[in-house]
Amino acid sequence: MAEAMISDLERLLWTARTAWWALPEKSFAWWSPEAVESAQARRLRALLRHAAARIAFYRDWLRSAGAEPDDVRSVNDLRRLPLIGKQDYDAQPERFTDPSCSDGLTLESSGTAGRSRTIRYDAAALFRALAAGGRQRLVLRHFVGKEFGYREAVVHREGSVSRQLRRWWEARLGLPAGIELRRLWLSPLLPYPKLLDELNAFRPEVIRGYGSHLGAFCRWVAAEGRRLERPRAVIYGADTMSPADRRLIETELGVPVLSTYQAVEALRLGFECEQRAGFHLSLDQVDVRIVDAQGRDLPAGVPGEVVISNLTNRATVVLNYRLGDVARFVPGRCACGRSLPRLAGLEGRTSDLIRRRDGSRWAASAVLAPLQAVPGVHRLQLVQEGFDDFRLRVAWGPRAEPLWSELRAKMEEIFGAGARISVESADSMEAEPSGKVKTIICRMGES
Repeated sequence: MAEAMISDLERLLWTARTAWWALPEKSFAWWSPEAVESAQARRLRALLRHAAARIAFYRDWLRSAGAEPDDVRSVNDLRRLPLIGKQDYDAQPERFTDPSCSDGLTLESSGTAGRSRTIRYDAAALFRALAAGGRQRLVLRHFVGKEFGYREAVVHREGSVSRQLRRWWEARLGLPAGIELRRLWLSPLLPYPKLLDELNAFRPEVIRGYGSHLGAFCRWVAAEGRRLERPRAVIYGADTMSPADRRLIETELGVPVLSTYQAVEALRLGFECEQRAGFHLSLDQVDVRIVDAQGRDLPAGVPGEVVISNLTNRATVVLNYRLGDVARFVPGRCACGRSLPRLAGLEGRTSDLIRRRDGSRWAASAVLAPLQAVPGVHRLQLVQEGFDDFRLRVAWGPRAEPLWSELRAKMEEIFGAGARISVESADSMEAEPSGKVKTIICRMGES
């Protein structure tokens, strides 16, 4: 879609509005639960009034249910709305989109789950997401020593959501000197020696990228005895980083590791704080539920599917949307003092869980934890070809003696002696076309 020319006045107005929206970032994460719920309710009612007028799916649903937008008093009332799956959206995306929205950006996901997805955002939602990034910068200040003006290297593919957003924001904002970061974009396809040279020349205070890629790169740096100009922090998102790689970066390289939680359907889902004990949820941007297979809410500590409602985007409205991730709420308040609830145990997409003949699906942690406990195992990737057909790819740690028989015995203990199991050594793991690496790959089509 062609981008409209931005006038100086528009740039000034959006810069001022974004700065105004950023003001509460100093305190929002410490608001009382009642204040957060009140802010959520206001946004939800306004969004539903908009959806009733502009979004075909919700207009039709409200009419058929005999309901009015103002009947919804809080996010708890979202349970009355239908659950929406990705297949529902993909079948008729126009029914969730405001056809009159012209000022905004259409984002395209990487297609990690096998299919790329486009989501239209209105301009206000995009600038609110930018302002909400301030809560993560407050965390980074603890490690970097400042919120603005630091050097950040971003190792993301060309066309990634982060690059799409950054170009759009930079074309529409006039930020004063010292506020914007000094940013270097690098490709994850660079050979490791070239990537290392680029990073050492730039000397970033923060390195940001895909968890699997940054983990593998830092493991190579350590194994080869190379010198990496040490950043103050490493931040990953989009896919997972193995616990072994995270430990290596934090202990051997001496760099704290943080993670963010986002999706193309909701840009600011959660962020890790200084404690790094789960993702604090950005409840002013999104409502989050954890549900079982029947769509029933689950209590804290019990893993289930993540269901989100984007509370800011009016161009594409998705409420009660099954994101496909598996996670659990963390009980209790975080030691950092923030009141925002936390999410932990992200297992990956439900489409990448192990499928069993009885219809159940096994999360990655349930399957991989006993395998990762085998001495010398550094990284694993499990490929499921059939209900009882598995291929395990193993990267052994340096100087480790491969314990193939113990690993195979663990596999048979998990899947049964009748399962067809192959175990192979792998220096690198199988990547998706986007460059991301999944821990679990299920090649079985849905039946």
